[in-house]
Amino acid sequence: MSGVLHVSDLFNPVLKPQHIDFNEKKDKDLINKRIFVINGAARINGNTDIILSELITSALHADVQIKQIDVRKKKINDCIGCYHCKDNTACSIKDDMVEVYEEINRSALIIFASPVYWWGVTGIMKVLIDRLYLYYSDLNKPYIEGKKAIIISPMTTNSDIYEIKIFLDFYKIIFENLKMTLVDTCLFGNVNEKGAIQKNTEYLNKIARLGKTLSDRLM
Repeated sequence: MSGVLHVSDLFNPVLKPQHIDFNEKKDKDLINKRIFVINGAARINGNTDIILSELITSALHADVQIKQIDVRKKKINDCIGCYHCKDNTACSIKDDMVEVYEEINRSALIIFASPVYWWGVTGIMKVLIDRLYLYYSDLNKPYIEGKKAIIISPMTTNSDIYEIKIFLDFYKIIFENLKMTLVDTCLFGNVNEKGAIQKNTEYLNKIARLGKTLSDRLM
């Protein structure tokens, strides 16, 4: 074994016993209910963590299965621009991004959660998103195209249209190139201090509503 996990291997019954076989209706139904949450917050127990905790708690009675990863806890290296993935179904870098690829392939909806840092996502989130270039090739794009996406972000302002536009355009271009569908965007303005979102009843209700209706986003 080379230790390199190929995208296609995640669906190969010989190489991956836990594969998802698209020929089986029950497995298709399983994928259609799976949600993958990518938490790109660098701050522990900050507003993004609180949002996602409230979201998942609210979704407990929804007919969905949710898996979350905290990027800060993973070893994910920078894309090195080798373009290995253009002609291969594996990234040349062997790290925790393998788990991310696997969960993306298994899920119908991916939630991208990150606070705004300098008109963009956090550094650790940007590193992960750079590694999604694996899916840009015609060889690997079928594993992500058609999947749905939600953006969640606490930010220090809700009135800086320029900042918000840059932030959302960043995601929009990525989703368009990967042929993903953005189904919801949840921005929480004027949230900066750690835990500040807990004092905002309107925001907490908004999070709860999203959690309870996540299954609707999978339709």
